[in-house]
Amino acid sequence: MTQADIILNRLCDLQGTNFEVTDVKVTESQILWQVEHKEKAKYICPRCKAELEHSHDWRWITIQDVPFGRKKCIWRVKRHRLLCSCSMRVSVEYMPFRSKQHFLTQRLVDLIEQTLCSKMFTVADVARLFELDYGVVYKIDHEVLLRLIQQVQIPDPIHISVDEKSFKKGHSYVTIVTDTDTRDVIWVSEGNRKDSLDQFFIAIGPERCKKILTVSKDLHVPYAMSCAEYIPQAKEVADPFHVVQRLNQAIDESRKELAIESDLTVARRRTINNLQWVLRYKKENMKTGHLESLQALQRINEPLYKAYLHKELFYEFFNFKPNQVQEAKVFLLKWTVEAFKIGLKAFTAFAEYLSRNSEILLNIVKTQRNSAISEGINRKVSVIKSMAYGYKNIQYFMLKIMQRCGVLGTLWKPAFHYSS
Repeated sequence: MTQADIILNRLCDLQGTNFEVTDVKVTESQILWQVEHKEKAKYICPRCKAELEHSHDWRWITIQDVPFGRKKCIWRVKRHRLLCSCSMRVSVEYMPFRSKQHFLTQRLVDLIEQTLCSKMFTVADVARLFELDYGVVYKIDHEVLLRLIQQVQIPDPIHISVDEKSFKKGHSYVTIVTDTDTRDVIWVSEGNRKDSLDQFFIAIGPERCKKILTVSKDLHVPYAMSCAEYIPQAKEVADPFHVVQRLNQAIDESRKELAIESDLTVARRRTINNLQWVLRYKKENMKTGHLESLQALQRINEPLYKAYLHKELFYEFFNFKPNQVQEAKVFLLKWTVEAFKIGLKAFTAFAEYLSRNSEILLNIVKTQRNSAISEGINRKVSVIKSMAYGYKNIQYFMLKIMQRCGVLGTLWKPAFHYSS
């Protein structure tokens, strides 16, 4: 074998195998490698790895390899079939360089897996990049994610955040658990029920459950029931984002209440109805036109104007420090009492909501923790869904969340060694 032949075989990772490059043809668009058995090479059974002297038959097949620059690389391989005593069936010989389930080389599959795990490309992007069918790349991605999920070790979380994310229309959700210290997703399960979060606590076991000190979440009742059962020692911290969101909804419902159901004149109801976005602004972010509309509201309907000012006052609650818990408690109590006095149904309902969950809200001040990281993760998940134009397979969707928002992608290593 000449030095040139040795170099060609090394370029194709064929050293140490029964195969060698016998010819190379280069065109403008591709490189065609002809691969055959070495002289006096034996045929290896794919099942028992026995070495056989003779083959049953053979034919030429084509396998796609890693591209060389902009040129596509195709291997034309002389493939033999064997009749081995281990099964007494005719089977294709073992070829260490070939992927098991695709007409691709294993090193091309490794490159595709590594590209997908880089978090920079979608399945459609990789399919276009390597000029492959979308279904083939999707299958490779699903296989590597299933392989990597077996290697994931759930860390010992101290502070966690729990949130739900819709999977598709029709109230289909997944439960996402994030380690707020590492800012990585460490668990995804189907649904937003109590058993959806139970699965996480069962998976980490009672000893590690005892180490959890805080859990940030919205006030979803099934999650609260799960936390009370498995991590009763952990402080439940309300999510400020959801609290403020609920407050804004209360203001909006109050606006609708006055615009539709009140005895005000038609002109005044129309004016109140047009204040939808003005009432959502913080006062310091208002422009001159917004402030004029707010002054008009003061003249038209004082209760809604007071509700808006009371909403603005509520933001001060989040400025209290851990050494001001008592002051925060008094502030919350006074704010709730004044909210009841305003007399709007939706605002009263929000005040009742605060009264029921005052201790969990005070934990925001005590721990200075929140679930902002979960909201960031939710934005990432929305981007993942948008890039893929939705997912039909919920298991694959959960794996993609772990890959893009967790540590799954960083665990990638080649699954096989195709040369010795």
